[in-house]
Order: sequence, then C-alpha cells, then structure tokens
Amino acid sequence: MNVASWLKQARTKISPLDADLILLDILNQVDRTWLITHANYELSEKERQKANQYQSRREAKEPLAYIFGYKEFYGRKFKVTPDVLIPRPETEDIFDLIPNDAEIICDIGTGSGCIGITIKLNHPDKTVICSDISESTLKIARENAKNLHADINFIQSDLLKSITIKPDLIIANLPYVDPNWDWLDHQSLDYEPALALYAPEEGLELINKLIAEASVKNIKYLILEADPCQHVQIINTAKKHHYKLQAQNRFILKFIKD
Repeated sequence: MNVASWLKQARTKISPLDADLILLDILNQVDRTWLITHANYELSEKERQKANQYQSRREAKEPLAYIFGYKEFYGRKFKVTPDVLIPRPETEDIFDLIPNDAEIICDIGTGSGCIGITIKLNHPDKTVICSDISESTLKIARENAKNLHADINFIQSDLLKSITIKPDLIIANLPYVDPNWDWLDHQSLDYEPALALYAPEEGLELINKLIAEASVKNIKYLILEADPCQHVQIINTAKKHHYKLQAQNRFILKFIKD
C-alpha cells in the first residue's frame, strides 16, 4: 500500500489533518508537502501496521500527543504520557508577560514542565523552580528538562507548602475545569489525568488557594491560566488578597502585589 492509498482510506475515518500527521510521524517527515511529492511511496508492512494502529487509536478519540508520545510547545518537543496534561497553544501567551525583574520563578503544577523549561531556556539567567503534587508527573518533567538541557529545580509540593525559597513570580496552569461545563469534549478529555484538569468550586478551588498562599508569602507577581468565564471571579479574589490586575488576554491573567 502506498502513501496515497493509505491516506485515502484513513481520511474516511479520521480528519485529513490527523491522517497526514500520523504518516508524517511514522515516516519521520515534518512537511505535509512530502506526502504529495511522495504519494507513490510504498509503506513497509511495519509502517502500514503502525499507521493502522495509530488510526484506530485516533478513531477512539485518543489525543495524537499520547499516540505519538510527544507534543510540540513553543517550538520544542516535550514528552507527554497520560500522567501529564497535554500542553495547549494558548499557554504560550504566558511568555509575553514574564516581568524583567523576576529573577526567581516558580512554575506551580508544572505537568510536563513545558512552562518552566521554556522560561529557563529562553532566560538562562533566571532561577526556575518547577513543582507538582504528583511524583509520576515530576518524573516526566525531569526527563523533559534533561532532554532539553534545562537546569531546573524540581520540588514535589502541594501548591506552595514545600516551597521554601521565595520566588518573585509564580506561574500556574492549575486544574481549573468544571466537569459540569456543557461544552466539554469528555470523550477526548477522559484520556488526560483528571488530577490535572478538574477542580471543585466551579473549577476555582486550587486557584483561590494559591492566591491566598501567595499573598501570605508576599509574592510580587502571579500569572494564572484559567477559562475566560472564570476571569471576573479570579480578579475579585485576587483583589481581596491585595493583588492588582496588570495584564489580561483570553486565557491568561497577570497580577502584581498591590
């Protein structure tokens, strides 16, 4: 079976983009134009079987990141497994908001480590701490840091409880999804770790706790990711704890201690 034939049958069951990406991953290619210029390339039996397996997993709504074992984020490949949340493109907006005077940065709920590692690689002079409550999650983050040659301090911690050094900036993409939101794609999200996705109190429990803990420790900056429908509540909570909104985009809120 050649490339064109496999793509023709696969595109009847999964999206054309997903079909293309599956073949590109298996054939170790990066450009979709390759599939056009090599339409007659004959897949080996091993390549065809692997492509069919990937296709079946995608038909079951398993995210491509878990199928491939990695996700690109800010131009780099990060290993992902079902122990960690898949990095989202909207999270990349965080990097436009890093204050120049933040020398020590703590990435709370680091997951794959994509935020903290990216900051360290983009700002080698800054001290970066990555923490997570899950040791299995930290194992993946450590592996990503090693693969990408990022000098990161990793700490297992429930929010700020085990963070002994005082950071200038806390960044957190904590679980903020309310499982009762009627727009959720549960079939796809069920593959991701519930611990990293869902939170009580309409998704705000952990964010509210973190704001309170940061205020007690007098942390200067907070950058938080949350759904747009939660922003007003978060801004009000932050105000109660003496944080002033400094910047905002669709998913990201940046606060400074008032």
